[in-house]
Amino acid sequence: MLRSIHTSTLTFLVVVLVACSTGAAKDLSSESAIAKNLIPSDTALSRPTGRSAAAVNRAKPVESRPGNTSSAGRTLTAGTRIEATTEDALSSRVNHSGDVVHAVVGADVKDSRGRVVVPAGSRVTLTVDHIDPGNDQNQPDGRLSLIVTSVSIDGKAVPVTAHLDPVAHQMVGRGITKDEAARIAAGTAIGAVAGQVIGKNTKSTVIGGAVGAVAGTAVAVRYAYRDVVVPAGTTITFTLTEQLAAAK
Repeated sequence: MLRSIHTSTLTFLVVVLVACSTGAAKDLSSESAIAKNLIPSDTALSRPTGRSAAAVNRAKPVESRPGNTSSAGRTLTAGTRIEATTEDALSSRVNHSGDVVHAVVGADVKDSRGRVVVPAGSRVTLTVDHIDPGNDQNQPDGRLSLIVTSVSIDGKAVPVTAHLDPVAHQMVGRGITKDEAARIAAGTAIGAVAGQVIGKNTKSTVIGGAVGAVAGTAVAVRYAYRDVVVPAGTTITFTLTEQLAAAK
């Protein structure tokens, strides 16, 4: 009887242990499945879906192509005004017809579509047509004439046909030159001779010489040259009279 009870007890314990192990296995299997669903694989983390990849690509800035900044093939119509600043100083005392001077464009010059044709910093080339000093007898303000010949665009000199507005300049006296001194001397001599002829004595000669000197000085001042001077950094403005086309 006791042996039968003992055998039954052992059988019961074995059944319980088997049941417990089976349940635990099922629980572990369920937990593994849940974990797989919750934790994405390495591949899922490293590769965005097709939709997210497209969004990433759209977020990237588009780099501008070098050709987009070139002025090649663009044009400016007649009537376009361009402002520049002179690099070189000009003076009627040292410069002559045919001399070349340069200026620099101050701001981008754009076409009707808002595209830059002549970038700021482009170099303008001008040629001296006439530059003459002035005096009270003739051309009190002197004479200055410049011709705009070309503008540099993308490193290439492009011919320009334009009208240049009057250029601001100064009139600077030269002082007594050899010519003016000669006029004073001539006036003195003439006055002295005239005084001697009229007065027949030294006193008259001295007075005549003084009067002649004053007259000679007045003539010298009247004919004294004042130079036309354009300092470097002077603003110039020109208007295109023909279409300007940037080289392709």
